[in-house]
Amino acid sequence: MKLRLSVVRFLLEATFLVLVAVAAGLAGLDAVWIGVVMFGAWLLVALIERTGSRRVRASTEAEPEAEPNPQAAVEPEPEPEPAPEPEPEPEPELEPARVLVAAPPPPPEPEPEPEPTVVPLVLRDSTPRAWNLWELERLAETMNGDDIAAEERTLLLLHLREFADAAGDLPVQFDPLVRDAFGADLAGIAG
Repeated sequence: MKLRLSVVRFLLEATFLVLVAVAAGLAGLDAVWIGVVMFGAWLLVALIERTGSRRVRASTEAEPEAEPNPQAAVEPEPEPEPAPEPEPEPEPELEPARVLVAAPPPPPEPEPEPEPTVVPLVLRDSTPRAWNLWELERLAETMNGDDIAAEERTLLLLHLREFADAAGDLPVQFDPLVRDAFGADLAGIAG
């Protein structure tokens, strides 16, 4: 019964503190004043608790416990041995729950492979020849590749302009340089 009373008392005090905080907030008080009001409410609750604990202590002291009669001291009976605990029954093995899973969608059809294109690695005709600078510039514009190689080809063509004639043809001496810079892509204009 004492436990229930203490729980009820605790709930009443907690409710009181919450109601005080709500009332202070609704009254539009500043945070400092709400803190002051809450501190005062807490002091009030603490005083009530202290008074309540003194009453309980005073009532227990007022009722002296009956002193045991030394003449009536009887040897206590030996406690009976506890009965052995029954062995727990083994738990039945649970079958794993079956989970219904939707069938996976069929895999997408593979895309048809593009037809391979034949790219010559080396020009079949390895005899030196004169290249046209304007055709090489058009080829350089259409070639894919990294930016560094494209920049190198552009600068090479810029410097080869001084050696080209009026029609844009380069002397045969530049054939190895052109083949090295353009590689297999020269097969498109070789002819």
